[in-house]
Amino acid sequence: MTILNFYEKPVILDRNHHRNLRLKASPNGLTYAASTIAIPLAIVEFPQAVTEFPIVFAVGDKGPGTPVALVGVREKESLFIDGNGKWLGNYVPAFVRRYPFVLNIDPETKAPMVLVDEAYDGLSATDGDRLFEEDGTETEITKSMLAFLGDFKAQGELSNEFMARITKFDLLVPQSIVVNRGKEPSVTLDGFHIVDEKRLHALDDAATLELARSGDLARIHTHLLSLNNIQKLVLRLNDKLPLAAAAA
Repeated sequence: MTILNFYEKPVILDRNHHRNLRLKASPNGLTYAASTIAIPLAIVEFPQAVTEFPIVFAVGDKGPGTPVALVGVREKESLFIDGNGKWLGNYVPAFVRRYPFVLNIDPETKAPMVLVDEAYDGLSATDGDRLFEEDGTETEITKSMLAFLGDFKAQGELSNEFMARITKFDLLVPQSIVVNRGKEPSVTLDGFHIVDEKRLHALDDAATLELARSGDLARIHTHLLSLNNIQKLVLRLNDKLPLAAAAA
């Protein structure tokens, strides 16, 4: 399972260099996210995500990992975005909505900085809403975007704390999805983790109380409930597979 980066040409958003930059909706919709099958989620998004996506966990060599929404089974093929870039679900994760902006930290000064993807086709010098006024101050759209990015970063830190706690109790196990299609080649997706219910139920009272008081126990149960959406994802894939075969 691969989490792709949407950003092709990220640069620091500068009130002087980008004084005349304008933002509009891309004519290609959300095609920039059409090749990712796993979208990072903040824990605050679990109540919205549980109705649509399997919520699983991407765990790497560095850090405790991150919650993700599975939106596809075959690599580089989102099942929630059609050929015109239209979102096919109800809830769009914040990770997708923040594009083409992202809040980063300067590695030298440790100061926050906003990056913008200059490759985004919704940026223009003539069409759309201005990001900066003539005097270089932020427009209301930019102020709103900065607030959104700040909240997204804060929620990401809370998600890191959640991941650290469930990792501490060794609750995660690797999992995979195998889709059998009769005579068609099977499709396998692996590289993600889920909470093992047996390990969860085997926790002592102190550990269970810690998870309950932090709110993590409810989040874990939301994650487990969301796994029922794997079947919905497989149905989406089954609907799409014959079309792919016909186009081959």
